[in-house]
Amino acid sequence: MRTFLLGALPCLLMAQAPPLSYDDVLKRVRTSPEQYRADSLLAERQLQLQESRGFLRDGPTVALLTGPRRTPGTPTTTDRSFDLDLPLFLSSKTRSELERSLGEAHPLINEAVQREGTLRLRTAYLNAWLAGRLLTLRQNDLATVERWLKAAQARFEAGADPAYQVSLVEGELLKLQQDLDEAWAQEARTWGTLVALADVPTAPLPLADPGPVPVIPTVDLERRLQEGPLRKTLFSLADMEERSLRLKEAQALNRWSLRGSYAQEGDDKVTRFGLAVRLPRPGEGASLRAHTEAQIRASQGTARQALAELDARALAAISRIKVSPANQPIPDFGKAIEAISLRLQEGRERPSDALPIRRQLLESQMAALRRHHNQHLLAAELQALLPKVNL
Repeated sequence: MRTFLLGALPCLLMAQAPPLSYDDVLKRVRTSPEQYRADSLLAERQLQLQESRGFLRDGPTVALLTGPRRTPGTPTTTDRSFDLDLPLFLSSKTRSELERSLGEAHPLINEAVQREGTLRLRTAYLNAWLAGRLLTLRQNDLATVERWLKAAQARFEAGADPAYQVSLVEGELLKLQQDLDEAWAQEARTWGTLVALADVPTAPLPLADPGPVPVIPTVDLERRLQEGPLRKTLFSLADMEERSLRLKEAQALNRWSLRGSYAQEGDDKVTRFGLAVRLPRPGEGASLRAHTEAQIRASQGTARQALAELDARALAAISRIKVSPANQPIPDFGKAIEAISLRLQEGRERPSDALPIRRQLLESQMAALRRHHNQHLLAAELQALLPKVNL
């Protein structure tokens, strides 16, 4: 008996544990691949600045040479030489423009990634919550129809109803079993998405109701969406990429170097200073400039496409919030279904009459949950798109 109680204790504690809230899930959020990619991009641009810091195009090249000097009739001596090559970078303005652009883009990129990550997590949480609630409805509905089947069979055996009334309930039960299988699969899919974003158990757990829908002020909404941080980030990214490509072009076109050497050759000491230039191949400069312009146009085209998609999201949010109903509680049709069950068991309703009413009540309950889910999704979308909103 003691062993049984100890084994059952974890299950009892899990059953008594409160459902996971969104704040609980938010504390367990994983670092997203988008955040790592943003960090990589910013580090790459910072490295590009470091490589062109000062007047150097690349790091200096140092060469140390030594070797024996053999002259007939004299003792063998050792020659030494020290060579230094300093590749010059004479386009400091181009570097300064990238430094300025990177300084402006850095906080915007981090905020945009954080907002999109929060939206993705919030969406995954809401989808998993909805799937769990719909699954519970399907399970309860299946149990209800199973009771109805027993009642229909009892009335048929008593001669109160014809056989087709039992067949109607049996057919409805088969459909409900299929719907339940789909609900299980949907819960598994949505929970898998949540597991990928947060450190939660791999097996689905009950999720807390998301609560009231956050109120989003709609005053001057179009202008505020135009000033959102995601939109600003796209412009800042496009500018930073253009400055980066310009700097790469300037680094490739700068060909001058400072050269110096110091050598000890026998009893002689020789010091030399001078300039060196790398001669370009025919057409190299024109091809390099054409390549840079093509890359800039491609980057601008990608930015325009992303901006159009973002504007479409904003317009969709505006149109949805204008027709979205006010924050309303989720109605519960459970008592109505219980009343129909009671009438069916008492013989005051037949399955042919009760089944359509039950189906309509079930669809109304699911529609209310989906409406609540959609309102929360809309609020989360606007929180990501609008400026100065506490996430």
